[in-house]
Amino acid sequence: MKIAAFLPELLRHLFKKPATIDYPFKKIPVPKGFRGTPFLHSEICIVCKACERDCPAEAIEITSVNEAEKRFRMVIHNDRCIHCAQCVDSCPTVPVKAMEMDSLHEIAGFDRHDMKKSWEYIRALPKRPAPAAPAAPAQPAAEATEKAGA
Repeated sequence: MKIAAFLPELLRHLFKKPATIDYPFKKIPVPKGFRGTPFLHSEICIVCKACERDCPAEAIEITSVNEAEKRFRMVIHNDRCIHCAQCVDSCPTVPVKAMEMDSLHEIAGFDRHDMKKSWEYIRALPKRPAPAAPAAPAQPAAEATEKAGA
């Protein structure tokens, strides 16, 4: 190989700015609309399990811990998650979704079990009013006057 062929290219790149950034010391902003990892707003969740049902990667697990106390556990397996945001789209809570995608993208680990996110929360179901006692059947006015006159 002739060095004369590489010399002009070498001199041209010696004075150019690098094409890459000094990652991880300099971070670039995450683009708008980036789908990171899913997370749960437990105070909004109604435990309908739509996210678990619609997840194509089966990365969401919702189990009942204590049915009497309305305590549930949600586990998101980030080692399975394909970051499709189907769980967010399936969530029926409005105006704010209980499931949301964050901008976290640095989720490396040495063990796949370290990548699980687990929440345990209590869902207080809204109290329904007690049913009213059935009213006595109304008597027709004619019968009421006959009984009163007798």
